[in-house]
Formats: sequence, structure tokens, C-alpha cells
Amino acid sequence: MSDSSNDNSSKPLAHPPAVLTIAGSDSGGGAGIQADLKTFMANGAYGLSVITAITAQNTREVRSAVAVDPELIRQQLEAVLDDIDVRAAKTGMVPDAKSIEALASVWTAKAGDVQLVIDPVMVATSGHKLLDPGALESLCTTLLPLATVVTPNLREAEAILGLNSGDINSVGQMEGAAQDIAERYNIPVVVVKGGHLEPSVTDSLGNPVVVDVVYMQSEAKVERIESLRINTLNSHGTGCTLSAAIAANLAKGMSRLGAVQQGIRYVNEAMQAAYPVGGGHGPVNHAYALQVTPIPRPTIHSPNPFTDYLKARSAAAWTKYTRHPFVRQAGTGALDHGVFIYYLKQDYMYLKHYARSYAMAAFKSDSPKDIAVLSGIAQNCIKESELHINMCAKWGISSDEMDRVEESWASVAYTRYILDRGACGDVLELLVAMYPCLLGYGEASIRQAEDLQTVRKGNPYWPWLEFYVGEEFQTAVERGRRMIEELVQRENPSAGRLDRLVKTFNDTVSLEIAFWDNALQLPQ
Repeated sequence: MSDSSNDNSSKPLAHPPAVLTIAGSDSGGGAGIQADLKTFMANGAYGLSVITAITAQNTREVRSAVAVDPELIRQQLEAVLDDIDVRAAKTGMVPDAKSIEALASVWTAKAGDVQLVIDPVMVATSGHKLLDPGALESLCTTLLPLATVVTPNLREAEAILGLNSGDINSVGQMEGAAQDIAERYNIPVVVVKGGHLEPSVTDSLGNPVVVDVVYMQSEAKVERIESLRINTLNSHGTGCTLSAAIAANLAKGMSRLGAVQQGIRYVNEAMQAAYPVGGGHGPVNHAYALQVTPIPRPTIHSPNPFTDYLKARSAAAWTKYTRHPFVRQAGTGALDHGVFIYYLKQDYMYLKHYARSYAMAAFKSDSPKDIAVLSGIAQNCIKESELHINMCAKWGISSDEMDRVEESWASVAYTRYILDRGACGDVLELLVAMYPCLLGYGEASIRQAEDLQTVRKGNPYWPWLEFYVGEEFQTAVERGRRMIEELVQRENPSAGRLDRLVKTFNDTVSLEIAFWDNALQLPQ
């Protein structure tokens, strides 16, 4: 299999593959074999362990550490390999040269082609040394050549290469170090982790990111993997967790690069989902991926899971709505003048009821913060209706005439449906009923504004589109989206409740489509 393949899909297995951790015990549970076994389970593997050391530690400090007798390390490893079909393994803390030699001798004799991920643990997050200084040469010359993947951080990479602390201080130097380690010790894949890089790197938008460098020796190729930097104290055991996740992914049949990419994403999301444990550097939430809930917690990669859930279950209708020919024709200036005037009049009537619906939602809410947001969106509806009045005034249509417009069947069906959801349901169901209008106009307008065929200068309909693209409306969209996402996270709705919310969302998407269809089919 090519090392550069980014296939991060698992091969079908009859049962979870067995994956082995060879590491120390962390009494605080955030690193070492405890972190590894949690990671194996969360990533669909059956965990095995060989304990190399016992530590007395918590989130603040390592108070003491005692190495397991090398003979007992040998016996543990033999016992596992003699009986169980190990698909991949990882090493963490191997405290001294004799332990390394015992491990290497058994591995060479019994492991065959089992893929081995080596996390060259030297120092704990708290600063406590976990590798005897005299064992560095044994680690490099005896253990590293057995590896499929090695995952040093910056300080570990410097130690392996005999550099001074701080010599690796750029992404380019990380790439050079990864290549040097791979070539010096004949390692197929080396991952140099950039979490300690100072100053931190930023992406094209100025957001701080962590850059991890992957060097694949067979192709002499370097990959950079960027992840948004998480500002948290919950970073204890991230190195252990990453190497364990990579091992589990390899055991499931992923490519080497795919296993690394998926492992890095798992660690990043586990950090985002972490909760406080202890008073120091706490652990990540290894089990976040196992939490049984239809709507997962928001992450940087997926900040709006409920919105994504709704749109995925109305995909065809949502695409038809947000790419509607009405918006397309308005963007290019091809829309019939009479059709647009008819739409503005009907939408003016609609917005009155839409503002009433947000007022009803504010009435139903018991959160002062939510009431303020909902009231603000209602006020935004009034500003939107003023846009309609001003545009019609330019074409000789007075506000009195707007108020006397006969409401179309499409507007009646849509607005009464929303008000009915408000009367019969709770605040969440009402907000979901109104959500397609807010979210859809926001998406459709941006998509059309970015279309190369959109005409701005001289297009009488551009001010209408420009309003929805503008910061004020897009801010209202974001506030509404955030409120709905927070309400769903608070409630953690049942499957039955979600089905009802999806139906409400789908109903109003269909009503939105009918509203624009009705305008294009201007009554004669």
C-alpha cells in the first residue's frame, strides 16, 4: 500500500482488531496505558497492554515512577504475542535501556510484520523525566528501527538527532528533522508534532493552527497537516492518544497517511470535547466519539451539527430552494419587473407574520439572552419590510397600497403554518419552522452574490440581494443558528422529537419554494 494514500477508510472486519500498548501506567488516567486503552475502544479496536512502569501522578505532577522489571516486561509481551492475533502496537514510556532491549528482543523474535507506532516518550507534560538519560542511544539504535511510524514532538526530535533544545523552531525545520530521522533509522513514516512550536503558526485567515509534519520515506514526500489550535489546559496525554489512535487505524486497514490524518483529527476533537478533571493539565475526552446521541456536540470541524442534520434530511428540497430560479434571475437582472413587484408585496405581508412569530418565540422563551436575540431578529424583519417599501416607492407604489395588498395563497399557507407551530409547539419547534427562511435567504444570497454572472451595477434587484448579503442580516442568521444549536444541545432531543423537527423543517422548506414559485407564476 502506498504511504502517500490518504485513504482513511477502514477495511471491513468481522470483529474489532487487537491492538497492543506497551507503556507506563498513569494513575491520573489521562496518559499512558489508560489513555491508550480508552483510545483503542473509541476507535473500534480491542486493547491489550504491557506495562513498563508504574507512576504516581495526577493532573499537576508526577510524584514518583518505578520501572517494571525487564524480565516481567518480556513475559507480558510474550504472553500476548503467543496467544493473540495482534494487528498493530504502540510504545510509550519505556523507561531504561534494559527495558528497551527486552522489548526489542521479543518483538524481533515474535511480532513478525505487525505494524509498530513508537511514541518516543521522554518527559511528562509536568516536566518529569520518563526516560533514563542513558537510554537515549538504546531507544534510537535498538527500538526506532523496528517502527512503522514514529511520532516525536519537537524536543524529542531534537534529542533523537542530537540537537540542542530549541533548534527546531519552524515548520521547514520540522520537515527536515522528520526526513533526517526517517533516513537515519530507516523508518517508513515519521510524524513531527508541532504543538510546541513558538511562535505559533496561523492560517490564511489569521487563525492560530498547529502544523504536524508527516514524512513518508518510500516516496521522499512531506505532508503538512493543519489543525486549529485549541486554547485549553486539557492537553495531558495528547501524544499517547495520537500514537494509540494511529495504531488503531492501522489495525483497521487504513493507509499510513490516512491513519495519521484520522488520528490527528480524533485528538483535536477530543480536546474540544474535554471537560475539567483535576486542577492542572487535564485529559482529553477520549470517549467523545462513543457518546450515543443523534446530534453530536459542536466541534471546529462541524460547528453546527443540528443544522447539518436538518439540511442532510432535506437535501434535494434545500438545494432547490437555495438555488431557486427567482434568486438566479434577480442576480442576473433578468427577472420580470412585474414578478418582482408582486413578490415584494407578498413578502411584505409575509414579514408582518414572520415578525409576529419571532415575538411569539420571545414570549415562549424563559431565557433573557434568548429573548434579546429573538426580539432583535423580529426588529430585523421590520427593517427588511422597510427595504421592500423603499424599493416599491421607487416604482411609484405607496406604503398604503402595500398595506392593502391581498395576501396570496402561498403566503397564507406559509405564515399560518408557522404560527400554528408556535401555538401548538414549544419555542424550539417554532424556531425550526422559521429557520428555513432565515438560513435559506442567507445562503441563497451569498451563493448568488458569488456567482460570476451576477450583475451589480445597473441591476434594479441588486439592492434586494445586497441586503441579505450584508453584515446585519448575516449576523441575524448567525445568532438564530447559534440559538437553535444551543437549544438542541441543552435538550438532547429523542429520535421521535427529531423526526418531528425534521418534518417541520421540510414542510417550511417546501413552503418557501412554493412562495417563490408563486411569484414566478404571476397571476394574470
